[in-house]
Amino acid sequence: MTSVLARRGRAADGDCFDRSLLTPMLLGTILNPINSSIIAVSLVPIGVAFGAPATETAWLVSALYLATAIGQPVVGRLIDLFGPRRLFLAGAALTGIAGVLGAFAPALWVLVVARIVLGFGTCAGYPAATYLIRGEADRTGRDSPAGVLTALAVAAQTIVVIGPPLGGLLIHVGGWRATFAINIPLAVACLVAGLLQLPKTAMPQREKTSGLDIPGIALFTALLLTAPLFLMNPQAAHWYLPVLAVAAGAVLVMRELHTPAPFLDVRVLGGNSPLLATYGRVMLTSTVGYCLLYGFTQWLESPRSRWRDGSALIAPNHANRSLPTWANNRRSIAAAGCGDLQRILPSTNRSN
Repeated sequence: MTSVLARRGRAADGDCFDRSLLTPMLLGTILNPINSSIIAVSLVPIGVAFGAPATETAWLVSALYLATAIGQPVVGRLIDLFGPRRLFLAGAALTGIAGVLGAFAPALWVLVVARIVLGFGTCAGYPAATYLIRGEADRTGRDSPAGVLTALAVAAQTIVVIGPPLGGLLIHVGGWRATFAINIPLAVACLVAGLLQLPKTAMPQREKTSGLDIPGIALFTALLLTAPLFLMNPQAAHWYLPVLAVAAGAVLVMRELHTPAPFLDVRVLGGNSPLLATYGRVMLTSTVGYCLLYGFTQWLESPRSRWRDGSALIAPNHANRSLPTWANNRRSIAAAGCGDLQRILPSTNRSN
């Protein structure tokens, strides 16, 4: 944690959380969930436009999640080193580029590339928000206000709920390309808010940047690439993919256990039953939620369904997001606000 946040005097009251940070924090946090849910109603029209089956359009979903799962822990570590401003602005710029690519994509593979860029661009918002919350707590000497944490959680959950009907509206007005183009004004808003309201931080010393665990990042990337590739198309001919995934995971754990500054501090999982239970709950609820979001949505858009604008997903999506929050105690509220396992992975790696 850099000391610049502690020295800055931008807040109106030095003993209170700087509320001006809420705008970029909220904007950055909603980028990933809105692109996660809005694509659900775009898969069928995109498949029709490019003559692609569902097995090919599914890469539009997988591409974003793979990029996010790989990029978010990496960006979280880079934010610890370089501060939130640089990474937040870079992510916003990538989000705008992805919006332009998607809006003018001539082929399906270009859309997949746009979703990859979008995954790397939108993954900076949540780590930046958590960094700012910790920085403000250090500066004020107080715990972060419950209202700030609630605002982030509600924003992420609400945007997931309204994503499908919003996507249906955009498709009705401007076609499926509008669901990509919506990222352009969102990126501009993030750039403006970031430039005006995020604090500047000093460049880290050379010895700090040299401590970045590049081998750990490479092993983590290999694990997240090989396992989903096999699960998306499990065949005997692809036997080597799960073998590589298990090998990468085993080497990753062994290396991180013996590295002074690990990329993923797996040691925090040892004997931490509440944290393991939280991760398990997030995985289960996300699996059920996304099966409903992407599978049920495509059925709703079939000619047999009367609900072709995504509005039927409001109630089940809201129930899926609300029930786990109600069922867990206060110790799980941070994970309930995340919504996805990849958003809480960076929490295992905190710098001092």
